[in-house]
Amino acid sequence: MSLSRFAAASLLAALALSQPARAQEPTLRGPWLGAGIGTASAAVNCDICTDDRNGGLSGFLAGGFRFSPSLRAGAELTGWQDNTDAIRQRLILYGASLYWTPTPGASWFLKGGIGMMTYNGQDLDDEDDDPLGATTGALQLGAGYDFRAGNRLYFTPFANLIVSTSGNLTSGNTIVTDASFSLMQIGAGFTWR
Repeated sequence: MSLSRFAAASLLAALALSQPARAQEPTLRGPWLGAGIGTASAAVNCDICTDDRNGGLSGFLAGGFRFSPSLRAGAELTGWQDNTDAIRQRLILYGASLYWTPTPGASWFLKGGIGMMTYNGQDLDDEDDDPLGATTGALQLGAGYDFRAGNRLYFTPFANLIVSTSGNLTSGNTIVTDASFSLMQIGAGFTWR
């Protein structure tokens, strides 16, 4: 038997043997915690804004309760920051999310959530310039995959899309109406459950 056939047969045997063990795992209920870091591309949409999307560092902290093998809920704090051309921009989402695994025992999940998004933009070269700010409602959609990394620890790559409703962007006495924000985020983190 060639080495490649032996490796393929070993891989198939390992997969076949791992499925019954996975089906015998206990039902996981109770608290969970998660944190992750990655990159994100954000856009500010308004009448005076540029059409550029800026990339930057992004991360999240989350925690909640697992109700069944297929459903968990939690509170989440997601942040993004970018410094381009001496302009510092930040987006922060304070939200609540539901995580749904379509079939019990599956490793991938879908996520949906709502929350409040705050935006802050500031010209770092001009100390007299008033920062831009906004707070508006937001929706979040995402997906991820849990790789077992320990007894209750999972390594979780993820992707999220966060979009806001329209709101007012203010700077001192200036108000720009119909401003909205979007954030496309990818990264990886750890989940304990």
